[in-house]
Amino acid sequence: MISGTRTLFNWSLKSDAQAFSPHIVRLGFSGFMLLAILAAWADSLGGIAPGLNFFDWICRLNVLLISVSGISYFVSAVTEEKDSGSLALLRLAGVSPLAIILSKSTSRLISSLMLLLIQLPFTFLAITLGGITWQQIISSYLALAAWMCLVANVALFCSVRCRTSGRAATFASALLLAFFAAGPVLRQVATLSLPADVIQACRGLYEEQQLMSVVTRLDAILRGKVEVTFLSAQFWRNVTAGGGMFLLSLLLFNRYSDPTEMNPHGKSAKVRRFTVGRCWRLPLVWKDYLFFAGGSTIMLLKSILYVGVVLAFAWFHNLQSPGDARWLSSGLLQNAFFTVGGLLTVEMLLYASNTLFMEARQSSIAALRMLPYQTPVVLLQKVGACALALLPGVLILFLLFMYRSDVFTANDSLPQLAVLWLFFTLLSTHLTVLLSLYTKWAALPIAVVVSTVSTPCIGGAAAGLATVSAQAAALNGISWGMWFGVVVNLVWMWLFVLLPIELEIVNRWNRLSRDS
Repeated sequence: MISGTRTLFNWSLKSDAQAFSPHIVRLGFSGFMLLAILAAWADSLGGIAPGLNFFDWICRLNVLLISVSGISYFVSAVTEEKDSGSLALLRLAGVSPLAIILSKSTSRLISSLMLLLIQLPFTFLAITLGGITWQQIISSYLALAAWMCLVANVALFCSVRCRTSGRAATFASALLLAFFAAGPVLRQVATLSLPADVIQACRGLYEEQQLMSVVTRLDAILRGKVEVTFLSAQFWRNVTAGGGMFLLSLLLFNRYSDPTEMNPHGKSAKVRRFTVGRCWRLPLVWKDYLFFAGGSTIMLLKSILYVGVVLAFAWFHNLQSPGDARWLSSGLLQNAFFTVGGLLTVEMLLYASNTLFMEARQSSIAALRMLPYQTPVVLLQKVGACALALLPGVLILFLLFMYRSDVFTANDSLPQLAVLWLFFTLLSTHLTVLLSLYTKWAALPIAVVVSTVSTPCIGGAAAGLATVSAQAAALNGISWGMWFGVVVNLVWMWLFVLLPIELEIVNRWNRLSRDS
């Protein structure tokens, strides 16, 4: 059995090493870092030491990449076998749970750690740029490696526990968002007038969350808040928690190793009639809404989640200001609005990463091509299903905006934020859909990294264009000139950025339909 486990593990590593796309990703990331270092070196000619700022930015980018990989790349380790129905064949062949987990998850962790390792030669050049030492670089990368170990094994647990990749990605997203949100929430709750035991518990949980947070650890290393040590409390806590999640996944593997349900809407005809109903006039919208987005049941659960988030902010406001007649103060209203917007963005990215990928994985593109619809109509119907599934979040955002619209209209930076959010969201979703038709995995993290790098450049220019439009409109007595600039940005963004991506998605879909 040990020999079989080692053989399957070695085969997985060799297949990854022989694959073409992982090396392209590593080469592209290293090339981007080299260009960034050259830009930092150009800044140093003016007498500035940009090494620390450059390395800080690289670390933040790595945290984002690792976190996004947890909800896309790592999370499909076991669920891909459940989706394809091959997990039962592996068990029938006598492959142990340890061999499956090592070959499907740990091999991906090792491959991702190589992406961190390949960055070191470039990041050491930041020492020459000034402001950072080699001890800080090594400590930072050890912190990132420990965080990757934790994220990968949390995603492994979600992959073992859930039956489909979509559910596992949603579960992993909720866990990661809860971890990052726990810090500010616990810190604010600890300032309220609550019983002493509750305050003490919140403070203890907050301190533990800060000790495990890679963001806090990196900030302490790069800002010189603590003495630089290679193996910190964050490293040991992340590695220990990751190992615990690995063992938990191994123990629960047999219990949750059932294949994906062929009929998730019930075996009873009455249950199917109630949950499925008759096909709509737009059959692809009906199919994706019901079988991909989860139908009315998931819509109801998401509505409860979004309403629960808003009620949590209202409860917090009531604790802060017991006599206030308003539901939310201005600051909490904006925080609730941005929180719901962030959850909606994650939901959009998850839909974008799977809506066409599942069709390609299940080899159903050729069958869809046989329908009496042109390719743009097919893709638009799939977009319509995703848009319908996003209605709960959009509706809550609209209600929050209409509740006290003056809070948002009085914020002069809101149009720029809207432009940046629209640019990042639309670009990342389009790139995710396109890359999902080319790559087997990691389409979402690659798209997020590309969009994150592009947003400060192109998105900054777009925000500047919105400001220029507002100034030109103000000279002509137009009060809504800033929002006119938002519309102008959307037009040129679609024409020069999104439209070429959409055309390539159509062409790639047609090529896949001919090849299958």
